[in-house]
Formats: sequence, C-alpha cells, structure tokens
Amino acid sequence: MRPSKRPSIALLACVLGSAHLGCTHGHTSYTPRVVARGELTASYDDGFTLWAGGQKVAESYHYEGLERFVRCVPEAREHARQASQSGRSATTLSTLGVVLGVGSLGGLSGLYFQDKNEAAMGAILGMGVAVAATAVVLGALSRPAKERAHGHALDAMNYYNDAVGSLGATCDDLTYPPPAGPEPPPLPSPPPEAPGASPEAAPQLAPEISPDAAPRSAPAATPGAESPSPEQQMDTPPPLPAPR
Repeated sequence: MRPSKRPSIALLACVLGSAHLGCTHGHTSYTPRVVARGELTASYDDGFTLWAGGQKVAESYHYEGLERFVRCVPEAREHARQASQSGRSATTLSTLGVVLGVGSLGGLSGLYFQDKNEAAMGAILGMGVAVAATAVVLGALSRPAKERAHGHALDAMNYYNDAVGSLGATCDDLTYPPPAGPEPPPLPSPPPEAPGASPEAAPQLAPEISPDAAPRSAPAATPGAESPSPEQQMDTPPPLPAPR
C-alpha cells in the first residue's frame, strides 16, 4: 500500500498560491481646502495622487506630468524625473511577477500524473514551484522601486511648494499675488529731544602732578582760620624769639 501523497500536494499548492496573495491598501479621506493657487497636495488610495488647483497633476507609479509641472524648480524637476524612472521599473517588475505567478499555476497540471507517472508529476510540479518563486522575487524587487518612486515624487512636491507653489504661483504663471493678510504695523519712532536741552558736559579730568614739581609751603595762619593739620605744623618752622 502506497503512502498518501496528499500532504505534500497540499503544501505545493499553498506555495503556488502564495505568489498571488495581495496586500490590503489604505486611503486618505480628507482633502485640504486652504491651499495656495499653485500649491501641490497629495492623497493616497493604494498609490499617491498629486493635485493642484482642483486638478490631477500626476499619480503613481509613473508620475507622468509631474516633471513638466515643476520644471521651473531644478531640484523638484530632478526628483520628478527619478520618480518617473523608479515607477516604470516598479511596473515592469510587478508585471513580470504577475505573469509568472499566473503561469506557475500550470504546474498544478502535474497532479494528473499522480497515479500514472510520479517522475513526470514531480517534474511538472517542481517547474511550477520554480516559476512561482521567481514571481515572488520579482514582486519583492518591485516594492522598493515603488517606495523610491513615492519618495522622489514627494520630494519634488516639497521643493516645488517651498519655491513656487506655496507662494501662489505656478511654473506656467510666475506671478506672485500680494499677501492676503493685513500689513504689519510700522515700527515706533524714537521720542523727540526736549528744546534747549544741551548735552551733558563731560567730567573734567584731574590735572596730572609731575614728580619734578617743587612742593609749595603752607600759607600762614590767620586769626579765625582753622588750625593747620599736624603735617603742616611739622613742615612750618617755629617763630624766633624777639630781641631784648
């Protein structure tokens, strides 16, 4: 009695089916309403879409039209070009992965030889598994290419908005409208000087005393005047006695 082949067949079927599994996607639900005339905005619904003035400018993954829209800003134009290149690469890899993934289902036809020719069944199933694995690899390589495309597109949007879009202009019409807000108040003027006021006189410096100058004798004491200081009394000689 032969052992059952059903567990291995179910495993192979799961491997082949894994090439066709997809990922869930999200989306944005709010669109900004207060934007400048030429400003770019982004929305997401299983891929980015760029808008300006209520019109669609470009969408993932190729982002066609974005390079022309931001052409007046060199940095934005270069990022838009790289976004388009990365998007085309991602689309090519994804398409090849899907085609090979669908083709790998043909390997299930090997189950027809389950009880007739086990060698033929194994070869056909093995070929299907190899094709499915190639499809998975191509799908995995397409993901970073998509991420690069998104990154370059958002960089192009930001460069453009900083230089042109957020100021209310476009590359087709580089006319910057005046600001909508009120003008700032003027700066206060300095208070006027009082009439007749003269500038304060600079303090006079004390005269320098030369070391070569001779010391002057103290003046003679007068009645009612203050007594000289002890230093002055020592410098003044005592009076001579009167002759008899």
